[in-house]
Order: sequence, then structure tokens, then C-alpha cells
Amino acid sequence: MNLAKQALILTLGNGLTRGLGFILRLLLARWMGAEALGVMEMANSVGMLALTPVTAGIPSAMSRLTAKHPSVDQPSVLRAGLHLISRLALWLTPALFLLSPCMAWMLGDLRTLPAILFTAPDILLLGLCGVYCGYCYGQENTLLPAAAECAEQGVRFVLSIALVLCFRRAGVGITAALPGAAETVAALVVVLIFRRMIPLRRQLTAPSHALQRQIFQLAAPTTLARLCLTGTRALEAVLLPVCLRRSGLSAAAATAQFGLLTGMAMPMMLLPGVVTSALCMVTTPAISRCENDPRALRCTMRRLLFPALGIGLVSAVVLFFGADLISLHLYRTPALAPLLRVLCPITVLFAIHQVQMGVITGLGLQRQALTGTVISSVLSMLCLALLASSPQLRLFGAALASMAGQLFSVTWDAAILRRARQA
Repeated sequence: MNLAKQALILTLGNGLTRGLGFILRLLLARWMGAEALGVMEMANSVGMLALTPVTAGIPSAMSRLTAKHPSVDQPSVLRAGLHLISRLALWLTPALFLLSPCMAWMLGDLRTLPAILFTAPDILLLGLCGVYCGYCYGQENTLLPAAAECAEQGVRFVLSIALVLCFRRAGVGITAALPGAAETVAALVVVLIFRRMIPLRRQLTAPSHALQRQIFQLAAPTTLARLCLTGTRALEAVLLPVCLRRSGLSAAAATAQFGLLTGMAMPMMLLPGVVTSALCMVTTPAISRCENDPRALRCTMRRLLFPALGIGLVSAVVLFFGADLISLHLYRTPALAPLLRVLCPITVLFAIHQVQMGVITGLGLQRQALTGTVISSVLSMLCLALLASSPQLRLFGAALASMAGQLFSVTWDAAILRRARQA
């Protein structure tokens, strides 16, 4: 299957998934309120940090390794990946349970504790999903991951709405944890789908330790880079409300403002991911297959990066001119419109960077990209601390800080790819 067909299948799947996710977030924003949404986003920052070791680098590592093995050996790669995730989850899940009270305290809001605890089962479940997805991408099978993703979002959508409606009178902490409970059930459904569609024969020999080591080594740089990003978001969840309180807002108002930025504005900036995430997924195995052919490599890179730029630009224009419509008619929050206009350039950066990372992973250059990720995270945090405390800037300062870090990442990765193309 060629790149266009693979990307089209994933785009359709992503479109349905993101569409349902957008509607769900819109309904949650209306029914839960900005404060509960802020608590949920604060807890999600910790949850994403806990999930990063099993979801960040594993799918791309599985994709690259599966693509490089002959079809007869590919089940061994899958078995090794599943075993590796099980071993990681055996350590990470109890650690999250034990550390969750401390993390809730560090976030400055103990109401985040229930939502953090609901993340623990997802470590194993979403890790297994990532292994299966990467294996399918390496086999150029994009239909099954797309269908599984749609099924997951469908279950999550229905169950989240049912839980929120049933517990509308619950406290803020319980309400903020309900979407996490729905996500756990949805992830379990997807794992069962994958196990049904990709059965593995029982064998007496243990999963290959050599393959597990290869997967771990391939995944480690991407995982470390993602840990920097998710760690930065977790620190932002602590730092931004503090900065907003220092700017003169009350604690409740600061939490609501945090929800406005992370729960309403930033998801809109990620809408191009419907297409660019599909491009990213098919990029890694495609680049891996042609990395020894410089001419084919340059052609493939152009075919992937230029569409990402165009998608980002179109999305930024739509968000800029549609900010009033989105804020007034979708979220019913007039204060959102100016924030969307300030943030819309980051849409272009997100689109380009997502495909850049797919190319970098396909070439095995994650370690070079890791340095840029660390620097961009530090830059973003410094700008956040400096700008968000200003009474004149507040959320606009946080938006500028995010754009500064993302711009540095895109520039750094562009330099890496330029050297790789000239080599």
C-alpha cells in the first residue's frame, strides 16, 4: 500500500476520532465547568508523564523494527514488544499508585488525586495498544489501527457522557476523574480487539531478549524527548496557576484560566494533527525503507514536509478568522477568542514538528533531536515564569512561552534533517 493510501486511511480514522474527541471536549467544557476542566487538565499532565515510558517511543520503534524484519520473523518482534511493555508496567503502575498523593500535593490541588489514580491501569493497556499499532504500521497495515482508534474513541465518548450525566452532582474531583475512567474501559476494549485480530501462536521459548533490547534502545531517545515535553507540561500545571495567582487572580480563577488555556485553546491548535499525525505514522517505516537511497529519501521528505506546512497554514488562517465563532457559539466563552488569535501561529509549528519527528525517527536520529527538546523545554519554562506572572499578559504570556519553545524545536530539527539530506 502506498503512502497516500496509508495516510488517507489514517486521516479518515483520525478525522472521526478527533471529531468525536472535539465534540466530547466541548460537551465536557459545558457540563463540567472551567474549574473541573482545569482540575482534569492538571491531573492529565501527571497522567501523561506516567504514560510516556510506554507510549512515546514504543510505537515508532516497533514500526521501524517490524519494517526491517522479514514477514516470517515479524511475530517475534510483536511478542518481544508485548513482553517489554508488561515488564515496564509491572514497575510503573505500583509507582504511580504510591506517588499519586505526593503528585496531587505538588499540583497544589488534592482534587486531582482521583483522576491521577484512574491513569494507573492505562499504563499497561495503552502500552499494549502502542505495541500493536506500531507492529501494524511496520506491516503497512493502517486499517486495523484506524478502526481500533475509532472504536476506542466511540466507547470513550459514550461512556464519558453517561458518567458525567449520572454524576452531575458529584464534587469537582470526582467529576474531573470520570473521563479517565471512561478512557480505561475504552483502552481495554481496543486491546481485546487487537488480540482477536492479531493472534499469536503459543510457543515454548521465551520472547527474544535481543529484540526487547533493540526495541528499548530504539524507543529510549524518543521516550526521553517526550518525557522532557510531558515533564514540562507537568511543571507548567504547577507553575502556571502559581504565576496566575501572583498576577493577582484568586486560586479558583487561576484554575479556571488554566482550564481555558489547556482544555479549550490548546486542543484547537492541535486540530491539524488529524492529518499530520497520519503522515507521521506512515513516515517512519517509509523513511526506514529508503534511508540508504539518498535520492528517494529526499523525495520522500519533500512529499511529507511540504503538505504539513500547507495544512498548518490553512488551519492557522481558519482559527484566526473563526475565533469569534468558536468562542461564542461552541464554547460560549468570549474570553477564548483573543487567546485563539494569539496562539494560531503555533498550529503551523505543531504540524511541521509532528512530521519532522516521524522523519527523524525513521532515520534513527532521535538522540540528536533530544538535545533540542531539552533546550526548548527549558526555554519554554523560563519564558512562562517570566511572562505569565505579568498582570498585563497572564495567559497570553503562557501562549508566547509555548510558541517560543516550539519554534526552537522546529528550527533545531530542521537543521538535523538538512544535515541528513546532505549526507
